[in-house]
Amino acid sequence: MKGRIALGSFALGVASTLGLLGLTGSVPAEASATAQLDRTAFNAAVDAVMDRYYEPVDEAALLSAGLRAMLAQLDPHSHFLGADERKAVRKRASGGVTGLSVALRRDDHGPHLEILAVAPDSPAHRKGLRPGDRLVRIGEHEATALDTQIEVEMLLAGAIGDEVALLVQSPDRPEPRALELVLDKPRTKMVESAIVEDAAGRKFVHLVVRRFGPESGDAVHRALASKQRIAGPALAGVILDLRGNPGGEVDEALVIADRFVEKGVLTRTRGRGGRILREESAHAGNTDTTTPLIVLQDRHSASASELLAVALQDHHRALVVGERSYGKGTVQEVLGLPDGSAATFTIARYYSPADRPIDGEGVVPDVPVLLSPTTPAAGVVDDGLQAAIDAFSLAR
Repeated sequence: MKGRIALGSFALGVASTLGLLGLTGSVPAEASATAQLDRTAFNAAVDAVMDRYYEPVDEAALLSAGLRAMLAQLDPHSHFLGADERKAVRKRASGGVTGLSVALRRDDHGPHLEILAVAPDSPAHRKGLRPGDRLVRIGEHEATALDTQIEVEMLLAGAIGDEVALLVQSPDRPEPRALELVLDKPRTKMVESAIVEDAAGRKFVHLVVRRFGPESGDAVHRALASKQRIAGPALAGVILDLRGNPGGEVDEALVIADRFVEKGVLTRTRGRGGRILREESAHAGNTDTTTPLIVLQDRHSASASELLAVALQDHHRALVVGERSYGKGTVQEVLGLPDGSAATFTIARYYSPADRPIDGEGVVPDVPVLLSPTTPAAGVVDDGLQAAIDAFSLAR
């Protein structure tokens, strides 16, 4: 008897579902083949669920889930956060860090998590993680199940002393390895500088910009002024090392570009239909137009670092050496909702001074060089820095 009841209930459920799907003839075939779901029909469906579902529905929870799913379908940088999640993000932002910059990417094989940068003297660096490694799993969350960048960032954040379990696949290892990171306070400087010499005795300022945060533009100016005084007349050029730089505050990157470009547009954003939403231009005061300049980038240089590189490239102020950059150049708007939740979605894309798109394209180097994934250190002459030094002969 129990078996018959179960089968009968299953049959009833299937029959009801088939009827709703129009497979029993209640919806004309020609309508189902050509009609598209619109907001009127969507709202009607939501109202029907609210009114007729067999148990009372938590309207706020259902609408939040719907908005979360819709935004996640747009791109990895569009997302929804409930009020409690927003509070958690704010709390975690001032806590412990892993030292990882990780990007959620999608290809034909689905989502994957690629490490763009590893901060020196960080929990990740001490465990031997490197740019180019992939995170297979964070805690209990598989990378293939993640939809948005904010999910990744929340999983990698926490209080100082918290542990984050990772499963990591490195390109040079046959199998992924499991490890745990103990979150620590940030220790890495945004800007580091040193003077390096080539075989001919020429001196170069090697300026490593790891990310763009508050006052990083001023930090670059101070470092340059200091090293230029030390190098004196023997200074042959400046190398802006943006390898593994995941971006950050765009305005700070533009402060650096403005130091080397005298006039003209530095960057612009275009919204729907290609309409220009914003342009940022250079200022003539205190501009260095003579010091030879090289930008060193790799495939993990992203966002604000790409805007800096392409601004200097389009104005013929610097040669870009290295690999095609990551290709992230979008603008997000945060829409705060009355309950304390927030919807974040992409409203524009960045374009170079010559109106070249950045998002999905990246910055193509003037001098292509295949680079080994690394965390650059100021003054350490590795394959990338040597390629930049060699490129000064082309810049003359």
